[in-house]
Amino acid sequence: MALRNKTTWLLRFAVVFTILLALAPFGRLVADWVEYARVVQVPLEPLPPRGFDWVRWEDRDGEIVAIYVHAGGTAHAEGRRGGGALFQLEFQQFFSADDVKRVVERSPGMTLTYEVLQGGELRTLDIPVTRYPTFLYPLSATLWVSSAWAFGLATFIHLLAALIVVPLALRSRRALRSSLLIAAALLWVGGNLARIVMIMVAGPSALAAGGLSESFEVLTLVSLTGWTLFPALLLWHVLLDARPVRDATRPVLPLVFLPPVVLGGVAAVATVKGSLGPLPPDALLAPILFYVCCYLAASTVLIVGGPWLQEAHEEGHPAPGWSRIGSLAVLALAVAGGLFVVGALPVVAGESDARAGAFIVLLQLLSLAPVVLVSLATLRYGRFDAVLTRALAYTSVLGLVFFAFVGGLWLIGLFGPEGLDANPVVAGLLVVLLLVVAERLARPLRRVFADLVATDRQRARQQLNRLGDRVRYLLDAERLAHEAVTTVGTALGARSAVLFLCAEMGTPRERWVQATFRPERPYFTRAELARVWTRLQEEGQVWARNPELNESSIPQADAVRLRQFGVALAVPVTSGRGEPAGVLVLGRKARRRAVYNLEDVEMLKALCGQLALATERLGLIEREKALVRESAEAQLAALRAQINPHFLFNALNTIAALIAEKPAEAEATVQQLAGLFRYVLQAGSRLFVPLGEELRLVRQYLAVEQARFGDALIVSEAWDDGVESVQIPAFALQTLVENGVKHGIERKRGGGTVRLEGRRRSDGTVEVTVTDSGVGIPALFAAGDGATPEAPPDFYGIGLRNVADRLEQLYGRDDLLTMESAPGDGTVVRLLLPAPSAPSDAGADGDAASRAGGF
Repeated sequence: MALRNKTTWLLRFAVVFTILLALAPFGRLVADWVEYARVVQVPLEPLPPRGFDWVRWEDRDGEIVAIYVHAGGTAHAEGRRGGGALFQLEFQQFFSADDVKRVVERSPGMTLTYEVLQGGELRTLDIPVTRYPTFLYPLSATLWVSSAWAFGLATFIHLLAALIVVPLALRSRRALRSSLLIAAALLWVGGNLARIVMIMVAGPSALAAGGLSESFEVLTLVSLTGWTLFPALLLWHVLLDARPVRDATRPVLPLVFLPPVVLGGVAAVATVKGSLGPLPPDALLAPILFYVCCYLAASTVLIVGGPWLQEAHEEGHPAPGWSRIGSLAVLALAVAGGLFVVGALPVVAGESDARAGAFIVLLQLLSLAPVVLVSLATLRYGRFDAVLTRALAYTSVLGLVFFAFVGGLWLIGLFGPEGLDANPVVAGLLVVLLLVVAERLARPLRRVFADLVATDRQRARQQLNRLGDRVRYLLDAERLAHEAVTTVGTALGARSAVLFLCAEMGTPRERWVQATFRPERPYFTRAELARVWTRLQEEGQVWARNPELNESSIPQADAVRLRQFGVALAVPVTSGRGEPAGVLVLGRKARRRAVYNLEDVEMLKALCGQLALATERLGLIEREKALVRESAEAQLAALRAQINPHFLFNALNTIAALIAEKPAEAEATVQQLAGLFRYVLQAGSRLFVPLGEELRLVRQYLAVEQARFGDALIVSEAWDDGVESVQIPAFALQTLVENGVKHGIERKRGGGTVRLEGRRRSDGTVEVTVTDSGVGIPALFAAGDGATPEAPPDFYGIGLRNVADRLEQLYGRDDLLTMESAPGDGTVVRLLLPAPSAPSDAGADGDAASRAGGF
């Protein structure tokens, strides 16, 4: 406890010390004012704005030479390129470049007359003097052009970062802090870029009195606000990013914003008024730069040496994705900048203004690196690849449009009539043409850049899209779950994954299917899912280990338990109607420092939506199969209900007639009847039985009928070897035999013959034939061979229709039952059995229909 208290006070002291140290140069400046006013005893008067003629004069070989003339200068038309020697300024001779500089600085808003010796010729130039552009350094061509490109690149990077991080800001406080940090840095680099472009386009006149001058000052204030604010936001972000440091420094956290408020406020007033007392805006460059270096160094020290990294990682906030070498390099830069400000850096001390300006610009831009680097832990959760691809495509298209526009106007001016290139109508038509071309180029260029900078996530999207196309052809829930979890785990590089799918959710047939990919201990099982399923089911939102991706508000205890099982993402499998059908659980990515981002979550949500639809479809198929089975069973039950009373009535009449005359035969008939009904009860709800069992039933039935008809009913059989093991729909053969006896033999005077045959055909199927020599079926006399009972007359009953329908439902074919009949020749019924596909015990598991070739 004592050690913890000591660490807390040490952290607080370090933060307060950094704040006071950052204000030290400004305090020293204020102290110098006070001391000067006390000694001189003269009120400090406001200094006039510092003038600048956009020329850098230096002493060389006894001459004052124009080393660099800014490209936007007033005398640009005369071709000022530097190298001219100053002869007179305002008709006075000067012998020191510093003296010329002082005269220019005291002359803002005036037009000075220069006499310059250039190329052996004396030229007189009138050059307006403007206010010096605060925090810009037009001191050499290289520095100015480099500054433009550097600030342009920095603005582009920060715009991309803003586009990536803003969608995350509403999900996480950490992402919100990163958004504010990036926005402040964007104000700085974007404002400076706008000021540079304004001067390059409008020339130094942008700083003269008028609308452009006011716009320039507004941009100056915007960039100044960003420059003074982003270091404080950086340190604030780093302090809040770890619980131990956050808890220890919470009382002093508001003080972090004291330097930007003081320095930014003073600099803003000095910029608007030209000076604050004797303090011009440029005098605040050193205090602001020192404050930036102090805060940058403090932030880097916390990142490099903070003991909170592992704890932050355990809370779901991975350590910043940049190396300690990079951190130390930024720390060295911050220390070098601080030493430069106090004049203790020998590398640039005493060097020219151009080199000092180059170092300041470099320091300003490199100090922005931690803004993106510290925010990288948040940025990588955003749509990084998609934003980068679009940005490259649109930047390329706009660049081509710009160069095509400039080149088009040049060609029009070169080959067209004089003045045509300056015609606004021509320029407008050219712009419209180029926009049409750009619209055509944007989409293919996006595809090209997507292929050129194809990333793991884009390849993962392609794999998941292919899986989405395949799920519609998967007709088994287990296979669907296995392929889905394997593809997702492989495509996204997950260390482990498990998919739970619930078939027919909310019905009595509810069944869970589970598939795993590289399971790791501790295993996330169905029992663990049950603990959080109710909440996930109610919300239907994604739960993520990292708050930048989390959409769910499950209780903290459940979230902790998910983390304990190594869960990084839990994506509900939810249909378009909002009905959850399962959940996809992913562990962390296998590659070090790789994380899931918004693109991954969107891909997974889309895939889970397809899985939900596929699960619903499989549920409908299962229900349809069940309906088929139930329908067949109902028809079978109806058939039994018909057969049992019929047999019972006829059998009892026969037995009653035989008891008195032939008691032994009556007893045998009773035994046959008992065996028949015993078989009916034992058959249960089986859809299929071996042909041998069906034959025993048929023989018992025919024995009872022969007891009725006596010698008027003759039965004969012929069966190939092995056919009795073939599966046949229950009661199918018995129904055909019964129809032959009842509607054929019973109606013919003198009786007849029933013949049963079974043979194996060359294609492997078995053909069962029932032939009777009865009266025949008049409805089929004109139908010819191969007729089927499509519309049987009423005397058929429901038995024959039942057999035909069941065969079609079970085998998916309507050609398995054929009938032939002719006057005086009786009827021939052929039943074709697809023997190889029939199961051995179809009724055991209720899935006979599917295995028999139906679904």
